[in-house]
Amino acid sequence: MLYSDVYLLETAIDLGITTKASGFDVLFLACAMMTNSKLITDDKKMYDKAVDAGINAELLRETVSSP
Repeated sequence: MLYSDVYLLETAIDLGITTKASGFDVLFLACAMMTNSKLITDDKKMYDKAVDAGINAELLRETVSSP
């Protein structure tokens, strides 16, 4: 099933305000929330924001920042 960003817009805006996530991230968060799907990511910040928003999420791995 495909979802247009127009369909996700209101939820994405609300999530952006509450989580302070980036524009692209809020669309992924909104899609997971609206479809009651698990968000699978390797982005720790996105994972934390999803969990804080009550979205079922799984962190695949933590990335190590280079010095």
